[in-house]
Amino acid sequence: MAGSARAPAHAKHLELERRAFLDLLRMANTMAQPEEIAHQLVVLAQHLSECEAVAIRLKRGPGYPYAASLGFPEQFLSLENELCLTDGEGHLVRDDQRQPLLACLCGRVLSGQVDRAQSFFTDRGSFITSSTSHLVSSPKVTRVLGPTRNRCHLAGYETVGLFPIRRDEVTYGLIQCNDPKPHRLTVESIDLMENLATSAAHLFQLAMA
Repeated sequence: MAGSARAPAHAKHLELERRAFLDLLRMANTMAQPEEIAHQLVVLAQHLSECEAVAIRLKRGPGYPYAASLGFPEQFLSLENELCLTDGEGHLVRDDQRQPLLACLCGRVLSGQVDRAQSFFTDRGSFITSSTSHLVSSPKVTRVLGPTRNRCHLAGYETVGLFPIRRDEVTYGLIQCNDPKPHRLTVESIDLMENLATSAAHLFQLAMA
């Protein structure tokens, strides 16, 4: 009986959270600047994910620098802000379609270069790991992921979630959720974050048109 009572309560809690962020996103729809939306969004993302550190990357020029953050040290943000790869002369490295190459896992998610058959990628193109320690210790996983900066792990974050903000095949940015504790993102919170990213993409489509 106790278990059956908790299940409806849990479902009701998730529904209330869904309504809360949808209401806030409707309010954010009146904001003219993408940075304003990002600052509203990062507060909501931290609440829904229950992760210690959350940040929003937004498209600006060839890259996706941080537009808003909560909980991340300034040094981490400074080191991770620039994703565009450059050559020895400081020129952008581009692919065959002349698109700038983006570094690390954030770059892979933003570029849509994900293998959804792998357990750490979702059907909606997000990257999720409950333990960066396990991730970096597995040669098979590191081969699949390719080169990474590994700064999230070095900074002490175990849980990492990267959720692309994408609509109509246009990527506006991503939501990054980090926490020093493992297994911080649940199936329910991942679903909430992916829905939040989808809703945010509509707002940024209007604001960045």
